[in-house]
Amino acid sequence: MRDVQIDSIRAVDRTIDVLNVFTHHTPVLTIDEITKAANLPKTTVYRILYTLEKRGLIRYNPNLQKYQLGYKFLVYGDLVSSSLDLRQEAEEELLKLYDCTRQTVLLAIREGDDVIYIFSKENPEGLKVALFEGPKRPLVYGAFGYVLMAFLNPHRLSQIFMNPIPQFTPATVVDKELVMRRLEQLRQQKFWIETNEAILGVTGIAAPVFDANDKVIAAVGINGPAVQLVGDQLESAKQAVIDSARAISAKMGHVS
Repeated sequence: MRDVQIDSIRAVDRTIDVLNVFTHHTPVLTIDEITKAANLPKTTVYRILYTLEKRGLIRYNPNLQKYQLGYKFLVYGDLVSSSLDLRQEAEEELLKLYDCTRQTVLLAIREGDDVIYIFSKENPEGLKVALFEGPKRPLVYGAFGYVLMAFLNPHRLSQIFMNPIPQFTPATVVDKELVMRRLEQLRQQKFWIETNEAILGVTGIAAPVFDANDKVIAAVGINGPAVQLVGDQLESAKQAVIDSARAISAKMGHVS
């Protein structure tokens, strides 16, 4: 913590004292229990609880007359998890993947309905696939988009498929029923390979990165010339991508 020579805000300190009363052992409490544990006046505790309740940070059960932490903390928890420097944690494994495949290595995350590429490393002597990718693409784009889509809930997927699937190349699959079947297959096998569907002449291989809560937080993989990624080389590259995804997931706290 920074050593800054200023006084803390008393009301904030008291609010944190109240929140700290809630633990795994005491997740639901009466106001008297909170008052005693926080060592604060009951009127002060009540005002703090009411303010937090209005902001979604506290839930009150009128039947039990007890309080517990609100759902808003789930949002904060996701923000903390996602703000762990994914790129920094993943970089060692991404460089290993590059050394193993010598193809363009990408790490992508989902932002709304878009795929955002947060890491890329390409072979300077190879096809400049990353330049074709750009910083953002729709979720239905290529192997990385498929991976990030596959683990969304059905309602979210139905919203995405309310719009037509763009025809990126003549080989792009735009049949929504077929795409849904593909996503089901992807959920089972936990990787995806596509050729010519996002970029003509390019094969993409991607696999999901999971966090400690078994939630998909990224897609890792490679893009490379379709003429190179065939046969044993394709199989070897696929396994390298899967291994990389597992290693990054482990660093993010996921247990297989």
